[in-house]
Amino acid sequence: MDRAARLFLKTWFKSPLGVAAWAPSSDALGRTMARIAGLGPEDTVVELGGGTGTVTRAILDSGVRPENLAIVEREPAFEAHLRRRFPRAHVVAGDARGFGWLLAPIPLPRVTAVISTLPIVWFDADAQRRILNQAFALMEPGGRFLQLTNQFAPPIPRAAGTLARRAAFVWANLPPSSIWVYERDARVAEAAPAPRLSPVPDARG
Repeated sequence: MDRAARLFLKTWFKSPLGVAAWAPSSDALGRTMARIAGLGPEDTVVELGGGTGTVTRAILDSGVRPENLAIVEREPAFEAHLRRRFPRAHVVAGDARGFGWLLAPIPLPRVTAVISTLPIVWFDADAQRRILNQAFALMEPGGRFLQLTNQFAPPIPRAAGTLARRAAFVWANLPPSSIWVYERDARVAEAAPAPRLSPVPDARG
């Protein structure tokens, strides 16, 4: 068992509800998410729930520059691990429900994609909408929000003003998981601006 896997298990035993996954994301999952996002050197990415850094590594391997990557991680052990492993990326400690507020001090270019491995299917509807709204407030027109889920149904159901589609199913992950892509409905985007960011009381969790 490698160091990242040991860290994952140790953190899971200490905070199973905080980690809310059976195992770290696989390399295949990370590569698939980066491919679907269509990333390259000119892109800026926000990752929600960096964990042990598998998806982070795939994002950087796709060509994204470390200084154009921000990672939001709530678990202190994972946060410290990510800071050591990716010293040039922006690693931010806090609750992803307030990630737009947490990232406000960082001089990031307009975000191309938000990639999430959060257990968002277990969040209440208000928290789901908050996260999605913050993503679209940060992203440039045409930006994509990618969400992992091991459930059959969409992880964020009936999101107003968005278009959702299942982009891939990854067998080589534990458990096998789907990747969903959310985009703003162009008709809605033309009729109204993206929602503004707002803080949440427990954003640093």
